[in-house]
Amino acid sequence: MPDLNTFKLEGTKLVPINRFNLEPAKPSTAFTAVTMNKANDFKVIEHPIIHSIDIKPILVFPIVENYFPLIEDDKAITENDFFKDYFKNEITLLFPQVNIEPNNGILFYYENVPDKLGNKGGLRGKVTLKYSIKEKPLQVNQKSIVLNLKEAVLNLKVNLEYIKINGVVNTQTKEIQFDLIDEAVKIAFLNLVSNLNDLKCNMDLFFDFKGYSKIKRNFLFARDMLVLKSQLTKDDLVLPKKTFPTKATLINNPLMVKSNFGVKEAPKAVISEIQLENSIKSNVQEEYVKSTFLLKINKTLSYPIGQDAATSLYKTISGGFVNIPFNLNEDFSQFKQIFVAGYNFSKLSIYKSMVQPNTFLLIAKTYSLSKDLNTMKPCISTIFHAYEEGAGTEEEISKISFQFAIGPNLSDFDLAKLKIALLQNNFLDGDTTDYFDKIQFLFPNDIAAEYDISGNYFLQQSDISTDGKHFLFNLSTENLSEASIMINALNNTITQYANINFRHKEIKDSSIIELNIEQTIGEILEALIDNTAKKIQISNQSISNCKLNSVLLVYNQNATYLNSVFFKTYPELISNDTKLLDFSVLNPSVSNELKNVFFDFENIENISSEFNQIVSQSTAYNRYVQVQIKAQNATISKITIELTVLETGSKFMIERLKSEFSTPILFNFIVKNTSVGNTMISYKVNYFDKNDNLTGSVNEVFDFSKSAKITINKKP
Repeated sequence: MPDLNTFKLEGTKLVPINRFNLEPAKPSTAFTAVTMNKANDFKVIEHPIIHSIDIKPILVFPIVENYFPLIEDDKAITENDFFKDYFKNEITLLFPQVNIEPNNGILFYYENVPDKLGNKGGLRGKVTLKYSIKEKPLQVNQKSIVLNLKEAVLNLKVNLEYIKINGVVNTQTKEIQFDLIDEAVKIAFLNLVSNLNDLKCNMDLFFDFKGYSKIKRNFLFARDMLVLKSQLTKDDLVLPKKTFPTKATLINNPLMVKSNFGVKEAPKAVISEIQLENSIKSNVQEEYVKSTFLLKINKTLSYPIGQDAATSLYKTISGGFVNIPFNLNEDFSQFKQIFVAGYNFSKLSIYKSMVQPNTFLLIAKTYSLSKDLNTMKPCISTIFHAYEEGAGTEEEISKISFQFAIGPNLSDFDLAKLKIALLQNNFLDGDTTDYFDKIQFLFPNDIAAEYDISGNYFLQQSDISTDGKHFLFNLSTENLSEASIMINALNNTITQYANINFRHKEIKDSSIIELNIEQTIGEILEALIDNTAKKIQISNQSISNCKLNSVLLVYNQNATYLNSVFFKTYPELISNDTKLLDFSVLNPSVSNELKNVFFDFENIENISSEFNQIVSQSTAYNRYVQVQIKAQNATISKITIELTVLETGSKFMIERLKSEFSTPILFNFIVKNTSVGNTMISYKVNYFDKNDNLTGSVNEVFDFSKSAKITINKKP
């Protein structure tokens, strides 16, 4: 049974919900430049990642009663909204009042920073604020919703653009600090003292709170095609879990509603039949789930400079000031490209922010298929749309959809090493104490960079959305031959390449997309540090083996230690394997408290090897055929196979090098669901020597209704 959060029924169509469990997405962007006359509405209702998490109240004495709002409308949540409590309908829940004021009498602070020659080198500054959450006057049956500040963003205005600065939030002291450098110091000051509404800066506060919302449940009868024979039966739906593959074979395989189209029935009648067969109550279509929601509150910041320096909110190292010390320079670059020793431009482009300290924009040169954080499987799926309104029964399949997520090929280990390199190459600003925590990495999506896809016709047709640093592709096609080519490439781990080009003001950069399910990215190791026992517990959360290469240890005061020798003879971690590592084994010379640990690893996947075990699970429209190449003469170094499905005219080309002859090829193709059709495949085999000279060709015909295996014999 597929994940209930993956598919839903719209009318009579089984369609995917575009949601992958990736790294958390920011509720805001940093340094985004947009025109002021454009709508800048905040549309997030449920956070795209932390949706449906369990809400487990912490029991304390005395026990504090918790209230959770029931969110029923699909509209943006505002601070003036009110809701009914999920458990007690008679209780009305309201948001408390949020107030902002300068922090301890200091709103704005700056200093002139000299360069290494003692000359004027630039500006460093900060805006400091304090927030408070106070209950509004409440009636007997009214309660306040508990808010937790997650992020604050300062929106500076210059000309007709915004510059967004991410803040550092301390929820214990209720303090917010925005660090500024150079031109951003000037811009912030003039925004804060301006009398013009169009030049006053403002701040976005993003609070999260717990609540309940509805999800649809009317898609419970979607089935995995891998366990289907010729039709969907009730017995199929209770197959034990062990009959499913133990690894992510293809893309969790295409899904369908039903494959027995022998009787002409209206789509709605067929759906009703499936519901009846599987005891699915059509009147129970939804349930409530616990969720985390976001509330955005915007506050305008405007504080006149005043006349008394002693009480001024604007200060330097010498105390308060009441004059205007800056001239605004509107022609400045937000990012400047830097080159860090050891980081080749072919792998990573690095841009340093010119408006916020220790902030770097990273453009990875390779974007790859990402893993789901929970299942560790590749974030990719295909769906066969089995029903369409008004469609006949002879050609029920009319569209195939692909969904997948890609992200920058930079691991947590890579980013940790980059922080050390930035320190060693003197690219950090100010005090470098706790620099590991001060450095902030941005990605193209964080600055709302424009992008386009080129170099791959299939991927260029996708609808693309962004989530955090990931791109979500959603592609539907009615060309079944095109779809078969894509499925075969995924089946046989043939990489699909494309270019992704980024543009943002003065920045123009590009990366390569590598779409291959055996080359997925994402963290798969869970590491738990026990400083008392001086041990690290590691566990492989992936479905594949994991080979450890090295470890980077980070101690208090950001002392670091890299060990790549220990793992040279260390065995691979199999799926769900757990091991304990002693501190002294990894670093015998240090006994300080360990703060963090990062592993460099390889995910050892061998998905294509499972195709040996796959028996063709064909339906009236979807066929799997295995192609096996027999041992060849030593002179043969390459074989190409040209296949033509005579029913549809679809043509496919398969190429295998000598080292790949023993690996079977899983060949998938789609035919129209007709009662009478041509079941023949013609194929031509070309044999090449080591110099790519054609040494022979063979033409054959194969009947896929009688067998599911094509054997390529030894060159005659």
